[in-house]
Amino acid sequence: MPRSSRGGLEMRVGLVTWEGLPLLSPDDHQLVESLSRRGVHAGPLVWSDPTVAWAEYDLVVVRSTWDYHRRIAEFLAWLARVDRLTRVFNPARTIRWNSDKTYLRDLDRAGVPTVPTVWGSQVRSVAEALRARGWDRAVLKPSVSANAEGTSLASRETEASNEDAFLRLRGRGEVLIQPYMPGVDDPGEHSLVFLDGRYSHAAVRRPALSPGSVLQDGLPVHPTSAERETAEAAVSATPTPTLYARVDLVADRDGRPHVNELEAIEPALYLGSDPGSADRFASAILRRGR
Repeated sequence: MPRSSRGGLEMRVGLVTWEGLPLLSPDDHQLVESLSRRGVHAGPLVWSDPTVAWAEYDLVVVRSTWDYHRRIAEFLAWLARVDRLTRVFNPARTIRWNSDKTYLRDLDRAGVPTVPTVWGSQVRSVAEALRARGWDRAVLKPSVSANAEGTSLASRETEASNEDAFLRLRGRGEVLIQPYMPGVDDPGEHSLVFLDGRYSHAAVRRPALSPGSVLQDGLPVHPTSAERETAEAAVSATPTPTLYARVDLVADRDGRPHVNELEAIEPALYLGSDPGSADRFASAILRRGR
């Protein structure tokens, strides 16, 4: 059993969440149980709670801070402060990098296939982007967002509403304009989970903008070799080695996988979809705590 940095026998791990989910997600309940079986005390900590004594924890693992994008300046200030008091995972450098979807530019420069993107700062309107790329439908996203918040569909037929949404988003920061990829609806977005930098398991992610979709969120899936290679390349391009990451892939018309998002802050890891994944996550945390 690893010895705590405080000199005791029991390692203390804080699993960071937000005030809307103070007792963690069902996935993370499994992680707590796996850590407990390994002699590790783990429990939830709300990141915005001013009473938390962060220095008393050997490791702090960011898990479900699902409001960080609404309070980004406050969240990043919290991250910098806690990073001085204890060890944070994923590392603060990677969390900062991943907090803005402009990280997709870095993946693209590294040769990782990503969903084609027109940046709002480069065009005057959605119509201009659609004409330039020959797209019939597109997705508008704020560059700082989570859980598809602020994301909407645009098409050549909805020009007025497209521009209204675009101007609202651009007033708050950078905007992504991306084609609506055919693979989102069939076979669906595939989320590949990596623990300690190694592929662990994968699941189907239900499309947020297709409310009538019959895809089942979290259903286990076996990725193709091309999907594995693309996801591994994305994880290898992060600023620091990751304790955990989820790479969301979507296929183009030819079936080739592209990175839609790389989640290294607070992704659902679909631990319930793969027996043994919670134990692999717990083991990865112990290795970091040695």
